[in-house]
Amino acid sequence: MSEAAVAVTTKSAGKAFVVSQKLLVLGLALAFVLGCRLLLYAWMPDRNSDFDLLYSAADRLVGGENPYPAGASSIPYPLPAVLLAVPFMAIPLELARPIFDVLVGWAFAYALWRYRGPYALLALASGAYLFAMRSGQTTPLMVAASLVPALGFLLAVKPNTSASLWVARPSWMGILGVSLFLVLSLLILPSWPRDWWMALPPDNTELVPPVLRPLGFLLLPAALRLRSLEGRLILASAFLPQTTLPYELVSLALIPANVREMVIYLLGSWIAVAAADGLLLGNGIAGGTPAGWPVALAAVYLPMLYLVLRRPSSRKARKIEKERRRPHRLADHELKIDVTSSTASGVIVKVTHLPTQLSTTESGRTRELAERKAQDKLAAIVAAASRPRTKADRTEIS
Repeated sequence: MSEAAVAVTTKSAGKAFVVSQKLLVLGLALAFVLGCRLLLYAWMPDRNSDFDLLYSAADRLVGGENPYPAGASSIPYPLPAVLLAVPFMAIPLELARPIFDVLVGWAFAYALWRYRGPYALLALASGAYLFAMRSGQTTPLMVAASLVPALGFLLAVKPNTSASLWVARPSWMGILGVSLFLVLSLLILPSWPRDWWMALPPDNTELVPPVLRPLGFLLLPAALRLRSLEGRLILASAFLPQTTLPYELVSLALIPANVREMVIYLLGSWIAVAAADGLLLGNGIAGGTPAGWPVALAAVYLPMLYLVLRRPSSRKARKIEKERRRPHRLADHELKIDVTSSTASGVIVKVTHLPTQLSTTESGRTRELAERKAQDKLAAIVAAASRPRTKADRTEIS
């Protein structure tokens, strides 16, 4: 077998190994979601959740009744969310509840794995996500819908959460999907917007935008990073009504950019769960405890805001990324740079590679331009000099 064939085979094998590792990570994440839900089912099989409201409303809709009957308990979900529960009417509620939670978790896991990276799957171990699973919440599904284009229509299920996610990651496909879903819901029940509005609880003091809560103004510096999706996410979330329960923090799992930042998010989310009276003690759709908001602000919102603000601006980030893409770029501490002025060409820059004493000279109108050209040229020279000579090279020299 030739050297070229061996190289191609080795490269293909290495790529297949990497793909297998990534698929293994996804498989473990899906198994983790299933295992957590089975444990919750075994521990408290009859635990009520928000999905029960959707299931009951879907049952009335399928039976030809109004899913928002007058005088019934309030249903905070629009009709698209009720339609989401219709396929589950074929199975009993006791089975539909965990199946729904597992499917939501799998969509959340796949979206993080596919569009954020394997490190993002650590969010499955966060108190925010597990609280959402326990409560039968659709917040993780909204995160998945904002990442996966094919699921964009599901953003119509929970408008307050999906609005901030769409602002962070605007998509015309998402708008189209939501519009079609809303049209379908109106064809099924034209009066549902009014019926839903009348069924909402009269007291909405629990649904207060974070910016109007104590010290909520501290989130406003996120406006300094409006060019980044993370900055837009925090700022939009600050102005949208929400409770203080930990499942509202699931969307902030999109902010960490590496394992270390994700660990900060995980720790903060569990502190928020502790403030909400524990993973298995909350009331599901209640607004949270009085201590919930200050703890969520200090443990999650502000650390995530700090991570966003400490990152370079988009212009500086693009420059850094462009520098990283320069081939064979030499380390700055290995270079000696001499600059002389020239009336004809602006400046003349001589760059010397100290370990090899190789050097090159370039001219330009500005020092930055001339220095960049000289460094790139010198990097190519050093790379060529350090490359092992092939048999063809030795024959050519001889």
